[in-house]
Amino acid sequence: MAPIRQAEGEEALLDVRGAAALVGRNPETVRRWVWSGRLPARRSGRRLLVARADIEALVRQGALVPTLAEWAARVATTRDRWGQEVSGRSAADLVIEDRRERSRAMDTHAGR
Repeated sequence: MAPIRQAEGEEALLDVRGAAALVGRNPETVRRWVWSGRLPARRSGRRLLVARADIEALVRQGALVPTLAEWAARVATTRDRWGQEVSGRSAADLVIEDRRERSRAMDTHAGR
C-alpha cells in the first residue's frame, strides 16, 4: 500500500499492511512489534500507522527475527554442512560427552 498522505515535511506513514509488505512479514507480526514496544506507532481513527523510517531502522538494526521459512532453510543448511557428525545425537548427548571430556582433562591435569 502507498504511504499515507501527509503534509510537506512530515514523515511518511504506513499502515500495518504497508509496513508488513515493506519488510516481507505478516501484518499481525507488525502489530505484535507495535504492542511489544519494538516499533512506535500512532492511531488515526481505527488505523494503526508506523513511520517508514522506524520500520527501516528496525531492518538496519538487524532486529527482525527470521521468518519460519528462513529459519528452516538455515537449519537445513547447517544439517547439510555438519552431515553425519551430529546426526542422531541430542543436545543432552553432546552435554554429557562434553562433561566426560572435561572430567578426563581435569583428572589428567590433577595427576590422577
